[in-house]
Amino acid sequence: MKQVRKFDARPKLDGSWKFLDDYSYKDMIYGGLFYSTVHHGIIRKITFPVEFNLTEFTIVFAKDIPGKNIVPEPECDQPFMADKEVFHFGQVIMGVAHPSKEILKKFIKQIKVEYEELPAIVDVKECLENEKNAFGKEIIIDHRRNVKPEKGWIRTHSVYYTTHQEQAYLEPQGMIAIYKPEDRIMFVRGTMQCPFFVKDGVEAIMGNTIKEAIIETSEGIGGAFGGKEDFPSLLAGITALLAYKSGKPVKVVLDRADDIQITTKRHPSRVEIETYTNPKTRKIRKLKIDYRLDAGAYQTLSPVVLARGVLHSIGGYAVEDVYIRGRLFRSNTPSNGAFRGFGAPQAFFAIESHIDKIASHMKINPYEFRKANILKFGDEFPTTQKITENHLYDCLERVIVKSDYHKKLKEFSKFNKTLKDKKGIGISIGYHGGGYTGSGEKLLNSEVKITIDKEGFVNIFVANVDMGQGAHTTLAQMVNETLEHPLEKTIVQLPNTKKTPNSGPTVASRTIYIIGNLLRKLSKKIKDELKFENLERFIKENQDKFPKEYRMHFTPDPSAVFDDKTYQGVAYKDYSWAACVTEIYYHADIYQIELKKIWNVLDIGNIVNPKIAEGQVEGANIQAMGYALSEFFYKKGYGRIQGFTDYAIPTTFDIPEIDIEFIHTDSTTAKGLGEIPMDYPAPAIRNAFYNATGIFIDEIPLTPERILKTMNKLPQTNTDDTQT
Repeated sequence: MKQVRKFDARPKLDGSWKFLDDYSYKDMIYGGLFYSTVHHGIIRKITFPVEFNLTEFTIVFAKDIPGKNIVPEPECDQPFMADKEVFHFGQVIMGVAHPSKEILKKFIKQIKVEYEELPAIVDVKECLENEKNAFGKEIIIDHRRNVKPEKGWIRTHSVYYTTHQEQAYLEPQGMIAIYKPEDRIMFVRGTMQCPFFVKDGVEAIMGNTIKEAIIETSEGIGGAFGGKEDFPSLLAGITALLAYKSGKPVKVVLDRADDIQITTKRHPSRVEIETYTNPKTRKIRKLKIDYRLDAGAYQTLSPVVLARGVLHSIGGYAVEDVYIRGRLFRSNTPSNGAFRGFGAPQAFFAIESHIDKIASHMKINPYEFRKANILKFGDEFPTTQKITENHLYDCLERVIVKSDYHKKLKEFSKFNKTLKDKKGIGISIGYHGGGYTGSGEKLLNSEVKITIDKEGFVNIFVANVDMGQGAHTTLAQMVNETLEHPLEKTIVQLPNTKKTPNSGPTVASRTIYIIGNLLRKLSKKIKDELKFENLERFIKENQDKFPKEYRMHFTPDPSAVFDDKTYQGVAYKDYSWAACVTEIYYHADIYQIELKKIWNVLDIGNIVNPKIAEGQVEGANIQAMGYALSEFFYKKGYGRIQGFTDYAIPTTFDIPEIDIEFIHTDSTTAKGLGEIPMDYPAPAIRNAFYNATGIFIDEIPLTPERILKTMNKLPQTNTDDTQT
């Protein structure tokens, strides 16, 4: 565990680090996308503005695609460009390029399309409530043990909703494509998370017209959060097609308004939960979950998000009898995709809100109820995977102490009896499986490479990108600490699909957990093979042995077996665990929740860089705060908003005090961290509001408008909850 400043900190501050839009090439022209402004319709006629000379423009349609008009995805159902029918607002119809960026924008703005508009589903609840909108496939986890509810058991039933969330990365989506006809190579540089995904996309759209696509990231990537996992494949494909047709380098950088309108977002969800609880033992005995996600117009990456969401939907609780059903639903909105948490935040919002509801019915405090049901050593997930540690319980106990939960619970209760404004305190727990789900890491077969040159530089080659999270600094540290080599001579090379082995995508909390630990293993192998005490001295004394190259593939634990059909077995070899407490102040006159403080206690195993780890938690907590309180932009019958004027992300004035503690750091394994701090805060904030006001809201964000609307309906009787 070592404090090391991020490698890219200074060059980003002094401007020497290049982001995508900083790159320029000789004769480069600018590209843009023209997309649908209706939710569903048939394209009848396209009219170009007459005041422009069409010969100056390069224009590509679906009919110009020499390869396949399908973006490679887990579910290959989304075209690069629409042909005759558009299925969502923002669907790309054509790519356009011109030497002048200003002329290009004016031209695209004046293109007219005549549509025959067709019925469309754009409202989240309209999508998720209607069974007819479901895609065919579903995930079932059947862990029913024939538990029969007895007299006196408490039945609790609710339906929970979450909406879209914008990734709000600093740098919009962008690509540069350069076609080299002499060797039929398409070079693409972009802001992305997954270079090899983009390679597949470009080679799919270009077909036999190119020999190979070489993909390289820009030096700097201004954030991603999952939003640059799958959409870059579509953008790169169209950019490459423009470069091929024009014969010139093409740069496409989306304006913020376009980025918000057409790129992937977090999936809206509907999670229905029914539980039966024995009031004497305080144990949940039976649990049924219906987990639904709005995939958008196409499934694309959604089946993978659904899988993780379903696997995390039970929360951190041991329940004997469980049945979970997970499905994707279709709407006429842009396809939803990856976002930090990857289906787990939706799951935890539902189950953690539900736990507080049961505790209220049983008239015990939420901590005591969680303590009675929390997963402990010897328990098992509904997949039958055994729990091998009590670290989730340890996180809960520690955060209760740190936050002075019991004292605040009493103080706030006294405060709330006499004053209109209210104070509240809420709890949530969470976990996140590291790496790809099930047999995913086995299929990826990730490979890493290390070279050592005569000058003593240790060069690390991985496809995993640094999108601002400090991954390349941390990976270099893991190699440096194993080889005991100077950090300034331990360098992670810019990901490039020609030079870098395919170590898989930068997703699923796998960069440090899978790739970092694999690099540690390879570094140890190098040290054992060369048998040096000091690598620099050894290189100087053995120049004839260098340069040297070492490679290693990831080998999954053979005992971690998962059945992708039955969803039984070890879904994730290792889990990160967490618990949190939030404190809120409710301003009754303006129906506004003010988040005062959030306490985090996490077990992520071995900590490589404490400052970077703390930064990850802080950033995710703030995103989760926005998810819980303010971020909402989809309106019925209307496309997405244009910018951050209407879409309210937290500002510096909103950010609460954030307390972070890591426990069980003596572990030999560095586990995933990037996503788990996004998973659990939203329900803790909601639960704090419930504690403060006694008002149960089953939907986020908790905007003043939603709170007022709910209060106007009070008093109301919930007929869903009964005793057997």
